[in-house]
Amino acid sequence: MSDDGFVIGDDPLTNGMSLSIRLRRDFTVTDAERLLATARRLYRELNPGTDESTAEQFVTGAADALYVILEHAGLLGDATDDRLDALAEDGLALGGWLAQVVLDEPEPLSPGPRSNCLRTGDLFALPPSALLDAE
Repeated sequence: MSDDGFVIGDDPLTNGMSLSIRLRRDFTVTDAERLLATARRLYRELNPGTDESTAEQFVTGAADALYVILEHAGLLGDATDDRLDALAEDGLALGGWLAQVVLDEPEPLSPGPRSNCLRTGDLFALPPSALLDAE
């Protein structure tokens, strides 16, 4: 509910309206070496015929590893686009997408689907260090 008493998210659907979703999901790296090895293995699964050397060239750090893991999980990439594009005949035309990895978020989200619903402020605001990196 908004500050003025209206329910947030009850807007009617209308033809031609543009819908965007900003998704934030925070992770903690508990074993960097193992995670990098797993991401490289998943990269090879996503790209059949790719050898270990190529996977090492393409998956070199934090952002690469996370993107590969999210693509393998079906949250980003071609498989996700194909699933969403199948909804075109049901009235939802696929648009573009954009993702950004933010390192060392100073206020990470708590686990659980509703554990952050009472937090105040803009939970999608980038930390100052990420804004500097983008310039």
